[in-house]
Amino acid sequence: MKAAILAGGAGTRLYPITTYIPKTLLPIGGRFVIEYIIDYLKHHGITELVLLLSESEFELVRNHLGDGERFGAKIEYSVADRIGTAGAVGAAADLLGDRFVIYYGDVLTDMNLREMIKFHEQKKAVCTLALSTAVPIEYGVGQVNSEGRVTYFQEKPIIKEYPVSMGIHVAEKEVLSYCTPHTDIAQNVVPQLLQERKPVYAYLTNERHYDIGTFKSLEEVRELLEKKKKAIRSDA
Repeated sequence: MKAAILAGGAGTRLYPITTYIPKTLLPIGGRFVIEYIIDYLKHHGITELVLLLSESEFELVRNHLGDGERFGAKIEYSVADRIGTAGAVGAAADLLGDRFVIYYGDVLTDMNLREMIKFHEQKKAVCTLALSTAVPIEYGVGQVNSEGRVTYFQEKPIIKEYPVSMGIHVAEKEVLSYCTPHTDIAQNVVPQLLQERKPVYAYLTNERHYDIGTFKSLEEVRELLEKKKKAIRSDA
């Protein structure tokens, strides 16, 4: 299975830092964000990665990652400028298989991705969304029935009663036909799948995730990593 990593966002919430540095190459705890993501996906058995980038970020990211060999992964690239999250996934359709993970490149988490993939397979879902019950409402939210099937999804709503999207999805090849240019996964593709009564499910978790697209969340991640380092040193 491959993972499509959405890494082409403009990073406007982190200006002026991201004027010249892509979010994926922001340093946290002595490493770049993308390196944590690669390690996370490898830990859950995914070593074939497709990075979805804009033209302005492509050279910088490729120069650092290359073909992925030194990181223990195989990395391919798809370049498309500002065509929406779904548009970017659709542009990479030829590089993706029958089932793949969509991973937002500004998210860090410890969620059990292996279990999420198993859940997706068991439910025979066309798309499964990772939804967290452990974070404040700053993201897209989903309503889920007793079987785990998604019945409602909305990007960044005012109401605060639902678990929130973690920016991690497992999708079947069928989803690619909905990923047309200038469309968004949360705003367009998921609602369309629900409207057509496609089997969209939620993998619920109480694990937190960190959207490193803001200065606040960057600082939270730095503090978390420092605590982990101190814990490791104290156990040694």
